[in-house]
Amino acid sequence: MNPAQQIIELLRKIQQKIEEILRLVNKVLSLIPAILSWVADRLREEWDKLMVKLGEIWDWIVDKLSYVGDPALLNSSSATWAEVGGRVARINDTITDQALTTEDEWSGRGKDQYVQSLEPQRRANTSILSDYAERISSALSTMATGIIAFWAAVVVALLTLIGTIVVTIVTAKAAAAATAATLGAAAPSMVVPIVTIVVGAVVCLGSLAAGWWVLSGQADSAKATLALTSSGITAWPKIATS
Repeated sequence: MNPAQQIIELLRKIQQKIEEILRLVNKVLSLIPAILSWVADRLREEWDKLMVKLGEIWDWIVDKLSYVGDPALLNSSSATWAEVGGRVARINDTITDQALTTEDEWSGRGKDQYVQSLEPQRRANTSILSDYAERISSALSTMATGIIAFWAAVVVALLTLIGTIVVTIVTAKAAAAATAATLGAAAPSMVVPIVTIVVGAVVCLGSLAAGWWVLSGQADSAKATLALTSSGITAWPKIATS
């Protein structure tokens, strides 16, 4: 299951649980006598707070789902750039003084010009390896890690919120039952579960913000690494000097 599908499924579960609590709240509201109208007002107030917080969570996540990212593709591209670096390193191994036969089989001005061009070629290859291949590979890998960490934080935050809601439903059911048994006298106890979920939603938003902060940090790091490629070679040296 990709991150978007998993997140949508978790949001559906949260919605289902919230609807279950709403039924309990409506049941309690129907049992509250006029003398305890302030309890009904407090219940509605806390429920409205909960809806606002859940709306913030929904809006925040829906916005992020529009650009989920593809860490698998980023890691694959990172590996490809690392492979490019490896190939360049092997090319450099073939143009060392020890690997060439110019000393034994070639002499004269042509040989001298060719030998003089070798060091710029080696430096160019080294730049492709260190300034480009390694840095681009590192930046892509960093970005992939950030995306994975971000969506993991989102999943953990939503699972934690679901856990809070599930536990709270038990309390809400007990409060509803007590309210029914006391003809509305126990209605104030219903406020506690709603407040608990509101607090859980606030904590969830904090966790989501922390995950976004981690992703932003990874993105800044990747951007800085890519910026270093500007120090690399921009024009390939001639193979021989005139």
